[in-house]
Amino acid sequence: MKAHVLHEPELEFRAGNRHIDPRYGLSVFGPADADSPAAPHQIPVALVGPAQAVDGIRSWLQRCQNRIEAKDTKSGQENLHQPFPGFSVDSEFGAELVFDDSLVREIPERQLRRLARADVASATTDAVEIYADAARSLAETGRCRVVICARPDELNDREDRPPLAEGVAEQEEQEEHEVGGDFHDLLKAAALTLSAPLQLMRTETWTGIPARTGEQATRPLQDEATRAWNLHTALYYKAGGTPWRMQRHSSDLATCYIGVSFYRTANGQELHTAVAQVFNERGDGVVVRGGTAHISKSDRQPHLVLSDARRLLLDALAEYRRTHGHQPARIVVHKTSNFTSGEIDGFHEAADERDIDYVDMLWIQRRGAPHLYRIGQLPPLRGTTVQLDARSLLLYTRGSVPYFRTYPGLYVPQPLLIRSASHGTDPLLAGTDILALSKMNWNNAQLDERDPLTLRTAYRVGSILKHVSSDARIATRYAYYM
Repeated sequence: MKAHVLHEPELEFRAGNRHIDPRYGLSVFGPADADSPAAPHQIPVALVGPAQAVDGIRSWLQRCQNRIEAKDTKSGQENLHQPFPGFSVDSEFGAELVFDDSLVREIPERQLRRLARADVASATTDAVEIYADAARSLAETGRCRVVICARPDELNDREDRPPLAEGVAEQEEQEEHEVGGDFHDLLKAAALTLSAPLQLMRTETWTGIPARTGEQATRPLQDEATRAWNLHTALYYKAGGTPWRMQRHSSDLATCYIGVSFYRTANGQELHTAVAQVFNERGDGVVVRGGTAHISKSDRQPHLVLSDARRLLLDALAEYRRTHGHQPARIVVHKTSNFTSGEIDGFHEAADERDIDYVDMLWIQRRGAPHLYRIGQLPPLRGTTVQLDARSLLLYTRGSVPYFRTYPGLYVPQPLLIRSASHGTDPLLAGTDILALSKMNWNNAQLDERDPLTLRTAYRVGSILKHVSSDARIATRYAYYM
């Protein structure tokens, strides 16, 4: 066995310029779609929340129109934290947020005091109804691109609970269990039919004061420039923009990346519904809901029968064509569980019906992979791979980053174990795709996410869709779930 380090994938920005770091690329070149007539240069935003929060959000967002200096770093590690260039038509973003007093819905203090006195479940339900009604009235005006909601401090749902106990190896593992909290998920579920996506903000985001999650514990707070980076790239994407996209050579096949996952319904029944997260190389994402999965007796994981696997992929390809105007030449399917023979046959049948010759099916395991140890104090480099056999690859999507001159994480990085369920798959090409897809998260402008976009979206989408009835209409744009 021999370790190999993949090159850090470059991203594409305005006029085809490229760089490995989203923040550098946006600061120097601007968004990938900046020259497109459809780019969101003016972004009207609506605001929902108590009067003090609305004023605080608006004031901070207006402050973010100008440059915000980066957090102090050690000498030689300046790339780890970068200044925010400002979000305005005069900055490289070439876009600005537009505020209008008529696009504000203030939540009365009386209603918030009632939330503080109620039990957690009742308070959460009432808060969702109050905020959903306000967001709906704003979206129906047709004048806003994004609705920003100030999360009520009076709630004490899962989002306010302390971090998981020691033994959780990765921060991402905690996020998988606590994707936003009950209020976040229920409100997003209630807003899936609106004409504008929601952006939820916690008080600490605009105040810079860490929130207390217990008598002594506080939620870790990012520095101001990082908070500005993450929020404004998310707002730009939700408004219909493309902050950055994956690099694609002219000789590359048009590829459709599909993450297949399952979520348990919220009614207490042991049902698992399949959902496909569908992306192209640009990162344009749509969500397709499938049929009910069945728990396998062999591995105790949810799986699809052949007909449901075929139908899910056909629906995903149909949504891809509606969105992009053409069929892909290559399909890459990611799952966090093994592929059964029925799933493999079903996906192949769907590809054959659409005359698609290239299909890669990859089982990506997030736990239980063997670890590598590197001489010295730092962990293995991000992009380190070891091919274990003809169909198995070990990949570090988190690790030491030469561009940062350090390892930016808090925990020991966990590699991904990638197993191919299809013949003819190039393991290194699969690893390169996954490494590039790990940079396609517009909620985080730092370049070293652990999971590829296809899997990371699964946690968020599932936690929201479990609150939506199976026959209800849902938004297909991924922007509604992030």
